[in-house]
Amino acid sequence: MVTSPADVVAEGQLVLLRRKRLDDAELDWIWRTDPELAELDAAPISPLTFEQYRNQYAWQLRSTPVYRSTFAVETQDEPRHIGNVMYYNTDFQRRETELGILLGDRTTWNGGFGREAVGLLLDYVFTHTSLTRVYLHTLDWNVRAQRAFAAAGFKDCGRVRRGRHRFHQMHALREWFWDREYQLRGKRAR
Repeated sequence: MVTSPADVVAEGQLVLLRRKRLDDAELDWIWRTDPELAELDAAPISPLTFEQYRNQYAWQLRSTPVYRSTFAVETQDEPRHIGNVMYYNTDFQRRETELGILLGDRTTWNGGFGREAVGLLLDYVFTHTSLTRVYLHTLDWNVRAQRAFAAAGFKDCGRVRRGRHRFHQMHALREWFWDREYQLRGKRAR
């Protein structure tokens, strides 16, 4: 399916972020039932059949919670859906939200696609919301992800244990992001 310009929320050199649509459900279900991806996400494998997943997915597309937004990550060169990036657990009083990313297409791993998608999401959050802090949790053994998040502007801010998993908590602040963007691009003032 061709992406409508109205659905694009951010564009980079490698990827664009666009609004989710029902035809994304098949790849999302495949990724949610992949044991390796589930391990990287510290998440259980989805027990739903594709039909159940698609029905739930359709319902989620119709609802628009203010505390969560999910976008498809699509390649620029030959448009294809390679993953998702989201912000969720938004606390408007504390002006913070949590970031999550899943690149299901393994051919894009280690190619800068995830780093760029994260940077585009940070730009989106800090430009279109009043939020001032974005945080994330990455498994303590996932050094590749930690490096990618650091390259996108995140700093380590502690360790967290959730169930049997240990995580690095990392965060990015609005002021850091704009200072970094200004230095990198010379286009934005604080």
